[in-house]
Amino acid sequence: MQKEWPKAVIMDLDGTLIDSAPDIGNALNKALVDAGIAPFSLDEVRFMIGGGVLKLVERAFEARALPLDDRLQSVIDGVMNYYTAEPAVETTVYEGVEFVLNTLKEQRLKVGLCTNKPQNITELVLETLGLTKYFDVIVGSTADTPRKPDPLTINMCVKKLGLNADDCLLVGDSVADKGAAERADMTVFLVEYGYHKNPVAELEPDATLVKITDLLTHLFPALETS
Repeated sequence: MQKEWPKAVIMDLDGTLIDSAPDIGNALNKALVDAGIAPFSLDEVRFMIGGGVLKLVERAFEARALPLDDRLQSVIDGVMNYYTAEPAVETTVYEGVEFVLNTLKEQRLKVGLCTNKPQNITELVLETLGLTKYFDVIVGSTADTPRKPDPLTINMCVKKLGLNADDCLLVGDSVADKGAAERADMTVFLVEYGYHKNPVAELEPDATLVKITDLLTHLFPALETS
């Protein structure tokens, strides 16, 4: 890592900074029940998250051995409606996250957020949890943007930060984050506690983080983080 690297850290959201599975699961299960489909346990939902609402619902249908038929869109719409209404009732911020974000700002790094969660819901969740203040740029998904692992939103975030990809570090928890960083030619660290079903080391990121505060040990080894 060259001197004064990185100039910015770009964070994933779900499974990296927050445990949103309870609220996502509640929205998914309500929409499934509305469609006459059996709901899932929280542990099952955790491993369906990643890639956006479409992927979430597709995985739910596949887990129930259901065809991707006319009910798919109605369940997607239901998830969006339920989740927009209650985006952060049971969602929690992982331990150490605010300390890390505050330290990054104190060290004068720019901090971006890039998530497959829809932009409007992302903003609601961040505001509810008191996290908005930490980010210089917030990029969620829209109807016009492909989801990670497509690198488009990562590149959008980098551009909005006024930097180049090699100035930045992406911190995430999934194959989508690894794929997006790889395609954007960006260094990526993956947390081990997120929603990826298998050990993230198998994805061969540039580093793995047992806990989010390990990020500070990598970036600022002389800094007291305890």
